[in-house]
Amino acid sequence: MNVLDHRKPHQKYFEEISRIPRGSRNEAACADYLEEFAKAHGLKYLRDAMHNVIIYKPATSGYENHEAVILQAHTDMVCEKNVDCTHDFTKDPIDLYIEDGILKARGTTLGADDGMGCAYMMALLAGDGPHPALECVFTVQEEIGLYGAFALKPEYFTGRRYINLDFGGHGAGTCTTSAGGEMVTFKKPVKTEKADGPVWRIFVTGLAGGHSGGCIGNELGNSLKICSRLIKAVADGSDLRLMSMNGGDKDNAIPRECEAMFVSNAKEADIRAAFEEMAAKIKREIEFQEPGFTASLMPVSHDQAGETVLTKEETESLVGLLYLLPHGLRHKSLQIKDLPTASENFASIRLNGGNLKIQYSLRAEKVSLRDQMEQELLLFADLYHFETEIAGRYPSWEYNPNSAMRNTLRRVFKEQRNLDMEEMATHGGLECGIFCDMLPGLDVVTLGAEAAGAHTPNEQMNLASFDEMYDLLAAFVKEL
Repeated sequence: MNVLDHRKPHQKYFEEISRIPRGSRNEAACADYLEEFAKAHGLKYLRDAMHNVIIYKPATSGYENHEAVILQAHTDMVCEKNVDCTHDFTKDPIDLYIEDGILKARGTTLGADDGMGCAYMMALLAGDGPHPALECVFTVQEEIGLYGAFALKPEYFTGRRYINLDFGGHGAGTCTTSAGGEMVTFKKPVKTEKADGPVWRIFVTGLAGGHSGGCIGNELGNSLKICSRLIKAVADGSDLRLMSMNGGDKDNAIPRECEAMFVSNAKEADIRAAFEEMAAKIKREIEFQEPGFTASLMPVSHDQAGETVLTKEETESLVGLLYLLPHGLRHKSLQIKDLPTASENFASIRLNGGNLKIQYSLRAEKVSLRDQMEQELLLFADLYHFETEIAGRYPSWEYNPNSAMRNTLRRVFKEQRNLDMEEMATHGGLECGIFCDMLPGLDVVTLGAEAAGAHTPNEQMNLASFDEMYDLLAAFVKEL
């Protein structure tokens, strides 16, 4: 049974895409679907080894001499779910439902980021409205480093006008610039010994999470930093030995949950007192932005936790490092209100047995700010004897004050919605920067429906806005 209105092609295609598992690096089935769509509509297409798909549609009558337009969205989605959700992102369709005109998913991310853009392009390709030649690009692995866009080649395109459809959130305008960034990974083996003593489990949960670009300036709690403070509070008064610590899942999501296990022979009353005092301080610090925050401490058995712990020296070193590692907003723009211009997301930690891995995502408007944060992390890594990897570097998209595309969109926006178009900047990473590097002189605008909660199980999309922005897109393409 369909949840969405299949009389509206963009809604129909969104639901069809939502039935296909498409986490990052698992986009092949979605590429198969797009291939079959292109064949069914008699359209030329290109599919590369990464499963990027480009579908080409010739200009309609009267538009043959108009310059081609590139449209682009990414097929992959962030796969986050609530801890009690049994959804399998490798095989299960997204469980869609509508509540008061808002499209949601039960227990998981919705995939509006960027299923909405994919659905918009398919609706244009299947439709019969007037338009110039269309070059519709469905990229992959955007959510883990924009890797699909990096694999594209200039010869795939003739157009120098580009509509990015990965700007869901406001539904009130267009983006004019985006951040660049990279991922930094710390790795090393750690020394362990046989566990001896009672085992305790700390669990931090109930945090809002969110996109590490769009939400980093909101002073949200980071479960890894919170858990680190709780561990240090207990360690300062006991002989604590860490056993494991796991939290965070995606480099571009602020971590919502973290679990740590440790052994200590200290008195239970002393352990609980140190823990509860620090938990109460943290709760007061974030009570307005994180009302759902909870931190629990409970004894567990060695069967649940394992039989080894970090040595005393390794524990002390790691507890100190975790306490010192930075997270959050570094700089804000003095030109554009509330725009972060540099930030770092302490994204995940995996400590199991003798292996430790820590991941960061860095974002910055200027390369020099990104390089500064990178060098600071590399100094930490050197001091604490980690190997490091730097990956996923992507360029920023710089503001163009003379965009003809933006001027046309502003006019169409006013005609279609009787509203003045907002012009916004984002701290998120968009593929626009990669396209601008690949195709010099590219004129860029972005569009997207009203959505919220990207990269969390609270992700949602306003269906009225989804419809309105499609109508706007179709009217805009007609004017090109």
